[in-house]
Amino acid sequence: MIKNPFSSNTFKSVWLKHFNENKPGIVTNIINPVAFYKHAVIPCFINIGNKLTNGLTYKIDSKATDYKGNVYLIRDIPSYQEICEPEKSSRLKLKKVFQYEGYITRVANYESLDAYLKTIYKSNTRSKLRRNVSRLEANFTVNYSMYHGDITKSDFDTVFDSFYNLFEKRYANKGEPCGELEPDLWAFYTELAFKMINEGTASLFVIYCDAKPIGITFSYHFDTILVEALTVFDIDFYRYNIGHTTILKMLEWSFDNGIEIFDYTQGDFDYKKRWSDDRYQTYYHILYDSKSFKSRLTASFLEKYFNFKREFRDRKYSTKVHNLKYQLFGGTKNETVLLDAFKVEYADEALALEIQSMPINIEQDKYISQRKALYDYLYMNPEPVKNLEIYHYKNDTLLVKGAKGILKIIRDEA
Repeated sequence: MIKNPFSSNTFKSVWLKHFNENKPGIVTNIINPVAFYKHAVIPCFINIGNKLTNGLTYKIDSKATDYKGNVYLIRDIPSYQEICEPEKSSRLKLKKVFQYEGYITRVANYESLDAYLKTIYKSNTRSKLRRNVSRLEANFTVNYSMYHGDITKSDFDTVFDSFYNLFEKRYANKGEPCGELEPDLWAFYTELAFKMINEGTASLFVIYCDAKPIGITFSYHFDTILVEALTVFDIDFYRYNIGHTTILKMLEWSFDNGIEIFDYTQGDFDYKKRWSDDRYQTYYHILYDSKSFKSRLTASFLEKYFNFKREFRDRKYSTKVHNLKYQLFGGTKNETVLLDAFKVEYADEALALEIQSMPINIEQDKYISQRKALYDYLYMNPEPVKNLEIYHYKNDTLLVKGAKGILKIIRDEA
């Protein structure tokens, strides 16, 4: 059996600290190496990690008898993992409840990244992917870093602070709540990620532009399986399709480092369908003592409950309820980021004579709309940003001195 990060002592201890008041986990002889906690109301045991795992595995010890009278719920069992079920003659029975569909790339089936790209994309799409990278690298000093097995505390703090800020910025712009930014959950990820990255059971992939993180992905590692868990990109670079560049570069790393399966996880997102070459199903496993009436009743209730939840979710009701709860009771609310419409156009060289101020730093938050307009313009008209001088002109208009002349960033009134 593969070494599963969600069964590691690190994952268990950090989760118990943040979500179970540091109470010890409950272990069994029958189910290994998963540990459990007892549900406060329902008479069952739930895997440590609960909703925060991304692919558990386990094995059954047929000789053990400590399951009698009990029910165990194990979430997120992907169909591409082989699980040995209880023997048919055993009183320990299993109910499998389908919950989600997920997407993967079977990296091991291809000789190279180029060979894989040729199977999923036409030549014009592959050209666009390369163009996104070349335009980004033409305009900025770009570095791609995979922190896996080693990261200093100072580097980690810098990246994770940026991670939080990018999530905050992204979801404020979308006008949607971001569950990951809830204080308890973010504190959990912050402590967990640093420890697991240095243990080699997790990673952070970072795209730096001029030393600033603009794309970050946190992933778990199951030996030769990489599971994408959290990802975000800077909305300033929307035109450059940073999300696709992130996957491209992470796949490149996967081919170079012996990864056999790249798991985009569950969720019906277009980018997962476009990048994957296979689908899988995620199940909840309910293990119960079939000779105990109480256990049979509990297992049947759990099965019906999760089937109802799936149906509720498939009909999009859960999203509506979630948004309504957010509107009524709030959550992690951020200051709204509103992008005003600006455009870039060539200006008369004579305007350069009117510049009276010192160059400004367009990275300041107050210039977010003008900055995005400039970066969008540079996508089609590449020029290193570090060579540009940017000045405040009048009101919210900016002037840009570049090698190709004077540019003006003005409101787009169209």
